[in-house]
Amino acid sequence: MEMTTIKLRDREIPLYCSTLEMETIEEEIGCTLGQLRDEVFGLRLKDPEADPDKVENWIFGLYSEPEKKRKFGKLIRILGNAGLEENGAEPDLTDRWVLRGIKPGMLLIYALVVLSVTNEAQRSEVAAEEQEESGPVDELVEEENRKKAPGK
Repeated sequence: MEMTTIKLRDREIPLYCSTLEMETIEEEIGCTLGQLRDEVFGLRLKDPEADPDKVENWIFGLYSEPEKKRKFGKLIRILGNAGLEENGAEPDLTDRWVLRGIKPGMLLIYALVVLSVTNEAQRSEVAAEEQEESGPVDELVEEENRKKAPGK
């Protein structure tokens, strides 16, 4: 299984996020995946008119709020231990080990990588829910609808 990895100290740590990790995040960090942007990263646009696709237009509260740094360490521990376990390795990360392994100048890089992993997990979850809500596709009904469509 292909996973995004981060390097902490001398180790490559794979990051994995499934429903189990979502539950753990809710229990230990106290928020849903959708709330991570505020609760952990403190992510806000500097200006409502700014281009949201440019990193420099965002403010990361992660730099200035110690509680957010602690939550960020927990988040990496949760996702990292899940990735290690999925790869058959011992899930041995601790919050302290994770935070000690992040150099302050690299905090933004780690934040962007972890955000991409959690955003992808959210997209996957939404796609699964949409598929589930749409139900099975009846090929005969679909063919009849195509035949009845105007201009056919």
